[in-house]
Amino acid sequence: MSRMPKVCALFITTSLFTIAATAAVPEQTRTSIDRAIGHKGTYIPEEGVYKIILPREDATIVQDYQRLSPNLGLNSWVALASGVHHEAVLTGQFLLLDDEVDPVLDIVLNADLDVTGLADSCSFEGPHFHTMDVTGLGSFSNLASAFRRGLETIQRVRRTAAGSSKPVAPPTLPIESSIDPGPLDAVLSMKGTVTAGVYKAAIGSRTILNGELIGREMGMSTWISVVGRNDHALAHGEFIESPNGLRKLLIALRARGIRIASIRNHTLGEHPQWVFVRFWGEGTALQLAKAVRYALDVQVGAASPGSKERI
Repeated sequence: MSRMPKVCALFITTSLFTIAATAAVPEQTRTSIDRAIGHKGTYIPEEGVYKIILPREDATIVQDYQRLSPNLGLNSWVALASGVHHEAVLTGQFLLLDDEVDPVLDIVLNADLDVTGLADSCSFEGPHFHTMDVTGLGSFSNLASAFRRGLETIQRVRRTAAGSSKPVAPPTLPIESSIDPGPLDAVLSMKGTVTAGVYKAAIGSRTILNGELIGREMGMSTWISVVGRNDHALAHGEFIESPNGLRKLLIALRARGIRIASIRNHTLGEHPQWVFVRFWGEGTALQLAKAVRYALDVQVGAASPGSKERI
């Protein structure tokens, strides 16, 4: 007798989950998604998912005479399904060239999508691509429009690049450095070290990994390195952030002109969970330190992007 209510409850819960997980995306809604994205998708009825795959021709070209199959996954894609607590849920991925990463990141964050991952796409000879993972909750129309804004940004960047006389080259890493640590320590409220003229500072966090406590020296840290001269420097580093704070951190970094290189995990199964954001920037050493300090302040609630500082 005591087991029957639990069994019935489990059956009902499982049944409701199955029904909710496979709720249909109506044909009229699918047509409106096609119109918003600008491409026609495919409906997978057994999962209740409407998916649009967007191949990039420039991603399949290795050499002028050789092309790769789009089945290698060299494409952008977006998938939408009916939600339980929201009208719709979106997952997707943008395939981006180097100069498209930050503009698309800015646009999709402002469109209320969450950016959950950023990584190099492949090691094939040819253009250097990155994959940017996005998710979102809301209405079908708003989510589709938000993703479309990312696609339009890719097109805009490509048009701008086509009209430019020369491509934008990445900054050159200085061979010699002479960074003064004093002003940076004061801004960052850290005690950095200088080796061969290169400044580095770090602050640690702690987490439980497989039942064991680990911290800063085992990779659980936010760190920054600054190389070059005080009046012209490059900063490179990594932020550690919780999943709930990731969106806020990305907005803060981009609001100060900091470039995002990757968004990834270092470990699996840790508690609390951490995400790592690799970044770089160019400017005076003091400007770069102030940008990082601003992001640190946003992390702890001492500052907010605000309306004027929003991307």
